[in-house]
Amino acid sequence: MLKEERQKIMLELLTEKKIVKVADITEKLQVADMTVRRDFQELEDKGLIIRIHGGAKMLDKDTLTSIELSHREKKKIHLEEKIEIAQIIAENISAGETIFLGPGTTIELVYDYLTVDYAKIITNSIHVFNKFKHDARFELILIGGAYRSKTGAFVGTIANDFISSIHVQKSFIGVNGLNQATIFTSNEDEGLTQKYALNSAEEKFIIADHHKLDKKDFYGFYKLEDIDWLITDAGIPADKEQSFSESIHILKK
Repeated sequence: MLKEERQKIMLELLTEKKIVKVADITEKLQVADMTVRRDFQELEDKGLIIRIHGGAKMLDKDTLTSIELSHREKKKIHLEEKIEIAQIIAENISAGETIFLGPGTTIELVYDYLTVDYAKIITNSIHVFNKFKHDARFELILIGGAYRSKTGAFVGTIANDFISSIHVQKSFIGVNGLNQATIFTSNEDEGLTQKYALNSAEEKFIIADHHKLDKKDFYGFYKLEDIDWLITDAGIPADKEQSFSESIHILKK
């Protein structure tokens, strides 16, 4: 049996029972327990389940997202929406502006669509920095600090002290979720650095594909009413577009 088939059956069982044991899967599929554990690990890495002692349980997508995906895993998710949003971000960066670009696999794509002949780019993301570093059109500043390998972001006191002392025309910040009151991320240190970046900007942009609307994550770091623009994709449902547009200006294709 192919791995994809095994994992499909596992997810079907978890959807039905909410919790399954390793022994249940080994008996049903006639595979080794190490195979099941590896499959559980992969499904957890994708943010679909939570491993528990001796088994796994289904992740409730309508509640707090308890697993922070790695940078590599995030790059594979909703790529079409990310490209669409990156194009909108690029369209909202003008020549000569000083811009803060936060960490995130969507924001990393912005470089591919920028046509300006000059801008100053400030970032705390090693991945964003790597996209821009060989292009002479851009004056580039990478902010240091404590490094989070999970997202490639520099955070903490050193980063926050620098960001709180600068002024930029626009900050573009990716979020893991938002509701009508608050925007969320997975990590409190990263959230605090993102808060400083928004505070330093004349115009505040948050980045979220439509899958993140009406979702919460671990750390709420900013009030939605204090944000100027939400950049999202064309897949946003009409009812959500209407409800969120009462609190924030929405940019989409």
